[in-house]
Amino acid sequence: MKKISIVFISIFLILNVGCQDNVNVKPEVEAIDIDVNIVRFDSIFYGAHPEDLQTLKKEFPFMFDATIPDSLWILKMNDTLQNYIESEVQKEFKDFKEQEAQIELFFKHLKYFFPKQSLPKVITLAEYVDYNTKVLLNEDLLFISLDNYLGKDHEFYEGFQDYIAQLQSPEQILPDIAHQYANQLVPLPESRDFLSQMVYEGKKLYFKQQTLPMLRPEYLIGYTEEQLAWADEYEFMIWQFFVERDLLYSTDSDLKRRFILPAPFTKFYLEIDSESPPRLGQFLGWEIVRAYAEKFPEKSLKEIVQLNEQDIFNQSKYKP
Repeated sequence: MKKISIVFISIFLILNVGCQDNVNVKPEVEAIDIDVNIVRFDSIFYGAHPEDLQTLKKEFPFMFDATIPDSLWILKMNDTLQNYIESEVQKEFKDFKEQEAQIELFFKHLKYFFPKQSLPKVITLAEYVDYNTKVLLNEDLLFISLDNYLGKDHEFYEGFQDYIAQLQSPEQILPDIAHQYANQLVPLPESRDFLSQMVYEGKKLYFKQQTLPMLRPEYLIGYTEEQLAWADEYEFMIWQFFVERDLLYSTDSDLKRRFILPAPFTKFYLEIDSESPPRLGQFLGWEIVRAYAEKFPEKSLKEIVQLNEQDIFNQSKYKP
């Protein structure tokens, strides 16, 4: 009897772990009927031979620049490095079903909040590990370079700074997709001051939070669990630092570099710098937008991202 109980407990835990990611998804979102077209072009190209090139060009014309001669495509097919990159991608993403289900769930949330938003064809690639172009979005196509999501310790990322390698993990695929949509759907800030820049970044993070409720918050901002805990613990002190130095309404462009843009850590120019996570200006902006959303729960995501940054701050009554 004891052994049977252990088996049932084990099964229960496995099932619950499997369902844990979607625990925050509303039934009405799950019920949205969409058709997501995901093409594993990385696998298709990896399995192709030079004699297949013309067929590929006919089937996937959007993948082949007409100005590039066939000879260069054939060289790419036979390139040793290209084939090695593709083989490593196949090892990590041989089964892409879980990612496909999560991408579909993201698009359901997108449709829930932005019903008129059209859905693209999703194309997966295996390229030359350019972390600046991990995900690209245009009107009809969404490109995902899977070579950028093999895990922070993969040999391809040797020589990368830690804060960049940290974001080369499979968990960052969905946040990177959502980030591309946030860039399109969240209007640029109306003011150049530091507060507006922070709240603008906070609106994009809130967009991720609402469209990816199944993800842990540290993935949304690209932190480790420890980095997010640090930001939570020192939130008051960070805010106090900004207020006491009159930074909120400063238009000094260097503040963006120190507190918002990617970096190894946030630059307070204090002893704690090396301990701090990067982009803490984004984190505080996110806290401000979340404070506003909690105070005005009737406001939709679409309404919130359209609001003026100063109005969000004033009405949020943000007090860390």
